[in-house]
Amino acid sequence: MAGISGIGNQFHNNQWRVQNDQQKHMRHASSGKKIDKASDGAAEMAIAKKLANASKGFEVGRENLQAGRSALYIQDGGLAGVTDYMQRMRELTIRANSGLMSDEDKQYIQDEIDQIKQGSTQQAEQTQYNEKDLLTEDGSVTLLTDGSGATKDIDTVGATSEALGTANYTVLNNFDLETVDKAMEKISTARSISGAQTNAIDHTMVSNAVSAANLTASQSVIEDADMAEEMLAVNKNKTLTAAQIMMQKREEEEAQNRAAGILG
Repeated sequence: MAGISGIGNQFHNNQWRVQNDQQKHMRHASSGKKIDKASDGAAEMAIAKKLANASKGFEVGRENLQAGRSALYIQDGGLAGVTDYMQRMRELTIRANSGLMSDEDKQYIQDEIDQIKQGSTQQAEQTQYNEKDLLTEDGSVTLLTDGSGATKDIDTVGATSEALGTANYTVLNNFDLETVDKAMEKISTARSISGAQTNAIDHTMVSNAVSAANLTASQSVIEDADMAEEMLAVNKNKTLTAAQIMMQKREEEEAQNRAAGILG
């Protein structure tokens, strides 16, 4: 009977190994992951998590860049509005410079210029993204573009009458058209910079998307299960289990026969 007991122990050990392997492959097939716990490969899991974090960093950075691009679009729209005001101010200044204008005519022109100054300042103060002023002062906003700490700046610009130097502009006495021209030049330069920064952001967004896709692909190679391979292993273990059961029965019968012959 000791032989039968030994056969039973060996069978249970073999069954445990097969069942443990079967559970692992069933788990992989169910989750779609060949590494979903540390026991499947601690080093591979650590690498996969690192790749996932890096990929997520690029994705979040891309969202930051999208917000920055939207802010630049809003800023450019605001600058376009201020440009229209400045162009009108320039036209009025040229008209006021005519020697045929009476003091009363110039006052009418100045009244409109005062309205223009008020309107351009209001335009600048209302140009915001998520309550962030974009046209009230010269400065910059820093965007985090990935998880490694890379950044990209977008410029803000002062486009109020005060910032443009037109707050006290008048055509009622000595005046200089250069004041308006300098204001327009500042706005034109700001729009050029805004366009360049928008293009740079678009380029970085594409780069982020490519990097995130490559990292995700590398992560997938490490941790995604080959479903055909996993199902093949499941079926193989089922066959092994059935074969082991048959072998155990046969060996137990032979052991019983041998024991019966000895006792007889």
